[in-house]
This record gives sequence, structure tokens and C-alpha cells, in this order.
Amino acid sequence: MITRRKRLGKVQVTFVQPPREEAVFLAGSFNGWQHEQLKKARDGTLRATVQAAPGDTLEFRYVTASGEWFDDENADEHVWNEHGTQNGLLRI
Repeated sequence: MITRRKRLGKVQVTFVQPPREEAVFLAGSFNGWQHEQLKKARDGTLRATVQAAPGDTLEFRYVTASGEWFDDENADEHVWNEHGTQNGLLRI
């Protein structure tokens, strides 16, 4: 699940994944493709929130601690990347 919430002229985008046995990280165009660990929420889901501006386009993927990359079916669309796989794309 991905939620968007407008706040003070910006948009807070929250990426949500179900619980997993290993750590999950979010990487994307908004953080230089650095791995940001999703944090466990009270309901057990894993979450990370980033700030974006209206009109931004964000590309992203998830990666587990063991190196398995995976996508989010809730992305607005998917685009091919230079690795021959697809990135999720969000239009803010």
C-alpha cells in the first residue's frame, strides 16, 4: 500500500509493506537509491515516509536484507530501468 497526504505544501508519501522475517529497505530516486530501512509500525506493518512536491515523479523499489529486489503493485505504473527490471513509478 502507498498513501499520499498533503501537508504544508508538500506531499508525504508513505510506503507500507506487510511484515517479513527479514529487514526490508526502500530505495528510490528521492534518496539517491540508498537503502532506507522500513520501520515496524504498531500494527506490525513495515513503513517509510518520504517528502515530495506536487508534480514530482518518484521511482522506487524495495530490497530485502538478503538482496532480493521486489516491486509494489500499488505503484501508479512501472518503468524499465538500466538493469533490465522495472521500477515502481509514482506521480505526485
